[in-house]
This record gives sequence, structure tokens and C-alpha cells, in this order.
Amino acid sequence: MSRRIYFGGDILTLEGEGRADYLVAENGKIKGAGKGTPPVLSADTEKIDLKGRTLLPAFIDPHSHISACASKFLQLDLENCKTNEKIEKAIAQFISENKTPCGEWVFASGYDHTRVEGKRLTAELLDRAAPDNPLVVQYQSGHMGIFNSAAMKLLGVAADTKPLEGGVIERNADGAPTGYMEETDFVTRLQSVPMPDGKKLLGAFDRAQELYFSNGIVMMQEGLGVKELLPLYQGIAAAGRLKADVVIYPDLAAYEAYAEAIPARLSCGSGSLKLGGVKLISDGSPQGRTAWMRTPYLDESGRPESDGYCGYPSVSQETLENAVRFATKKKLQLLVHCNGDRAAEKFIEAEINYGDPATRPVMIHAQLLGTDQLDALKRAAIIPSFFVAHVLHWGDVHIKNFGFERASSISPLRSALKKDILFTLHQDSPVIRPDMTETIWCAVERKTAGGKTLGEEERIDVFSALKAVTANAAYQYFEEKTTGTLKTGKRENLVVLSENPLRCPAEKLRDIRVEQTIKDGETVFRL
Repeated sequence: MSRRIYFGGDILTLEGEGRADYLVAENGKIKGAGKGTPPVLSADTEKIDLKGRTLLPAFIDPHSHISACASKFLQLDLENCKTNEKIEKAIAQFISENKTPCGEWVFASGYDHTRVEGKRLTAELLDRAAPDNPLVVQYQSGHMGIFNSAAMKLLGVAADTKPLEGGVIERNADGAPTGYMEETDFVTRLQSVPMPDGKKLLGAFDRAQELYFSNGIVMMQEGLGVKELLPLYQGIAAAGRLKADVVIYPDLAAYEAYAEAIPARLSCGSGSLKLGGVKLISDGSPQGRTAWMRTPYLDESGRPESDGYCGYPSVSQETLENAVRFATKKKLQLLVHCNGDRAAEKFIEAEINYGDPATRPVMIHAQLLGTDQLDALKRAAIIPSFFVAHVLHWGDVHIKNFGFERASSISPLRSALKKDILFTLHQDSPVIRPDMTETIWCAVERKTAGGKTLGEEERIDVFSALKAVTANAAYQYFEEKTTGTLKTGKRENLVVLSENPLRCPAEKLRDIRVEQTIKDGETVFRL
């Protein structure tokens, strides 16, 4: 028997009054929490003095792509390359240092042309950087990217290649592809790029788990389980090397294969795989100007685009409605990526007409969800999972794309809170790091990278932000009876923070450190 008592610091239970002076756990389960002097327990009880630090439920990741986080460890990261010249040099150096054989695929990620001086990358520049290798450069958002000429040849993209529904293949004045593609045209072809070596990918997956643990997260998501990823998860299960709890959401085409391979919950090592439902992407990226909006984007002069450009859907309304019907029939949770307010409108309509509230459908990102849409969202019983850290990372770009007033209502947390709409907060990793304290700070402060306050009226209190990444996230996963708060009978999933977020000055919230992460009573990270 393994018994522990935690004391000597602030303990935030997120139950009732939300605080306790001590917490007792046994065999990976919480036995109780209370106030006052800790009880006298048997001599073999491990006594853990928090020494003034703060204990609370471990964080839960409501949406990310853990396998993509793993792959990122094997890729060239361009996030800090701020000129095309530096990008070209970094690619050539990466190929040289890794002794990449001619003809082998090279993958770079973290690119964002809004943060790079000069014109957007094209195949012509990438051909100079990688003359002997097929190369793909993925945007940080994951929604678009650039292929070099060798890559396009292998993928069968030529002057006469027609774009897919919900996608874009950019062409030059002569009609030849420039290498830049958006949404379904990019994502579909990206899935044709060979996966990394299995042994390397398994090692990278271990590193990805450690990254999440170092940020206090013990339950994480595979936010788009395509068929090409299934062998990875089968390998992880066979090796028994999973430490985390991973919830998988296959796309519709891959669902049956995943359902056959993975039961409702599969234990592997000290972790588990759980089939959470299905996922659909309905539009694109607001910073990439592909999110589907009700009103036009602004041009460089700050006026609405003259052609009325509002972005576009990634799927037809029929496909969206069929996805809702499928989830309802199978009693599955459906996650739908909606960034733009028009995309949000269509998902809400589909759920009202064909959905089942008992399946707890989730609107992923919900960034430009209008405050006028919240009543319908609540009627549809949709849980919005907001990517509020966009305020920091792309808020200044959103001001250019939508104007200050519209950009200020991005991720309308306070408005949702006022209407008693349960919501969660995520990072969409690897788009950004799975940094929960930064996300909490973003929800409370709403500061852009340029120092502007974007949507002061949509700020929320710290306690509500904490619930969004603990108790609410557990509810989103149908795990509210097992985790998310510190209550008798729940799992001993805990995080120790350097400071109490409820007492910390708001401007310093993102400086709080994760010092220890505990999963089922076992320490999986210690600073």
C-alpha cells in the first residue's frame, strides 16, 4: 500500500470553496482533503511538505496533436528564422548536418510569413536550399505550406492539377504552381509524405510526453487521427511505453480502423489510449486568412477586401451535416475545427438540426465565434474550446485582418462565462507549446505581442481560467468522475506550482513554474 499526505502549502481543490490545508492519497487515488491540522496517519505514510508551493489538479489538454509534437522533434524548426535568407541557410545546414541522403524527404515547420521579412517562400527559393531533396515547409498553423519542385513532382502536382474542394494551389502568371498550398490541398498531400523511421518516431513520442508532463499535463489529445498514424499507436501499445493518457479523435475516413484496433480504453504501460470520438476540420486559419467569416477580411489599407473575400469552408455543408448525423447515430463525440464565425454558424445549425447533446460536441478553437452566436451555441449544447493564446501570438495580425473592434472579441471568454457556457482552453500544440500558465495569463490579461490589450471586456478571472484547463476539460472528455478536481475517489493526478495563481499578480501569471507533475500517484516530472 502506498499512502501520501500533502501539506504545507496552498491546495486548490477546485471543488466547493476550492481550498484545503492537506490532501491524503492512497494507491493513486485521493482519500480526502481538509482544513486545519493534518490528521495523524500511520508511520509508513509518506509526508510531502509543499514548502509554500501550490498543489492543484493536474492540467488536462483539451486539444492538441501529440504525434505532431513528436514529429516536430525530428524536423527543422524555422520559428526563429526571420528572413528568407536565414531560412535558406538553415535548410541547407540542416541537410548537411544530418547527412540527409539525396532523394530523402526533408520536413521544416514553424514558418509564418507574417513574421518573416520579404516575400512569402516559393518552390524556387526552396529549390536552392534543397536542390537534391524533396522538401516541405509547413506553416506554424499547420493549415498551409510550401513544397519545392522535387516534392511537387513526387506528389504529382503540375500545371494542370486541379485544386481539391476546400483547398488552394497557388500559381504564378504562367499558370505553374508556386509550391504554396492551403487547407485540403496542403493537408491531403502532406499525408502522402513518408512517415519518419518508426524507431525514431517512438523515441520522439517519448520526448513529446515529457514536454507535456513538464507543463503539468497528464491527459493529452491526438486531435486528428489519420490512417497513417494508426501504426504508430499500435507500435506504442505493443511496446507498452505510454506514460500519459492520450485521447484519440480519428477523422471520419479512419474511424472504423481505429475503432477496430483500439477499444474504448487500452492500457499501455502506465498510460492509456482512449478513442474519444471523431474530428472534422470545417475551415482554416484566421492569421492565414482562410478562416471562413461572415464579413470580408480587410486589405492592407484597412478596408474590406474589394472582392468580398471572407475565407472559405474546408468541407461542404453536406459533409458537415453527415458528420453530425454519423456522430449522433454512433453516439460519438464530434470535434469540429471552426475558426471563423461563418464556420461556427454552420456547425451550430447542424448540431441543432441533427445532433445529440448527450455526445457533448466540441467546437475547436471558436476564435471568431460571435457573441451574437452564443445563445444558439448553448442551445446546441456545444462546448467551445478556445485558443485564447492567439491573442498573444497573433493578436496584432488579427487587428490587421479584422480591425481592432472585431479582433477584440476573439475568444469571447467573458461573454461565454456570463451565459453559463462551459468552455475549455487549449494550445493546439505543436502550433504553440503546451504552456498552461501562459494560456491562463492570456485569458486573464489578453495582451498581444505588441503590448496592446485586445478585448479587455473578455478577460476572465484566474479561477475560471484554472477550471477551463482542469475540471471543465475533464468534463469535455467525459472524465469528470475520475479527474479534474481534488475529490475523494478521484485519481491522484496533481501538479505542484511555484506560486498560487489566485494570489499572484495577474501580469506575472505566465512566470509561474511547474515544479512537479504527478500521475496516479507517480511523479512523472520534477523540476
